[in-house]
Amino acid sequence: MKFKEKINTWIFDLDNTLYSADSGIFQQVHKLMGEFISKNLKMDMVEAKKLQSKYYKQHGTTLRGLMDNHGIEPDYFLDEVHKLDYSIVGPDEILKKELEKIQGRKIIYTNANKKHVVDVLERINLANFFDEIFDIKMANYIPKPEIRPYEQIIDIFNINPSSSAMFDDIAKNLVPAKKVGFTPVWVDAGYENFSDDIQASKDYLDYSTRNLSSFLKDINEEII
Repeated sequence: MKFKEKINTWIFDLDNTLYSADSGIFQQVHKLMGEFISKNLKMDMVEAKKLQSKYYKQHGTTLRGLMDNHGIEPDYFLDEVHKLDYSIVGPDEILKKELEKIQGRKIIYTNANKKHVVDVLERINLANFFDEIFDIKMANYIPKPEIRPYEQIIDIFNINPSSSAMFDDIAKNLVPAKKVGFTPVWVDAGYENFSDDIQASKDYLDYSTRNLSSFLKDINEEII
């Protein structure tokens, strides 16, 4: 069976998946996270960046580590670290055209908050395009790759995993996707994420691509 015939629910990560990892958006987020930790935990920036990295690796998100270890209020954190210059990211009309061709529900599943999703979608000309947004707040602030929110998104949106595909730029986030029954597609952004265990994840990746637009084009032309 062709990919397009099998899949009727399309689940996409947002950052570095629906727009280029070279855009600079995430670099801004990382900088603001370091500044947030330095200010709120009263430590110098060197120590703050070390703690940021440690929590990201250990907890899946820096936020989760700050919540568990310091009682940081999540919405306050998310508001502060998403005070971004979104003008640096723009639309990808080729990607939009291929997304429009695929049939079925389209869902965003992100470790960010909904406001960030809406702001980015406005900039990349995909506002009001997706049927659902499953953000970190809906996931009770439990980040990918913990399996509980994957099970939760299935229940909330009544998803049939066997006819669903999930796209993410972080390979280890697709391990639980495979375990719950999704068809995982790794969008290899060409960088080594410091928390990503690519080698340990490879057996769980059904497909991989360096170019999401080209991958969707192949699906729409029934090459895959």
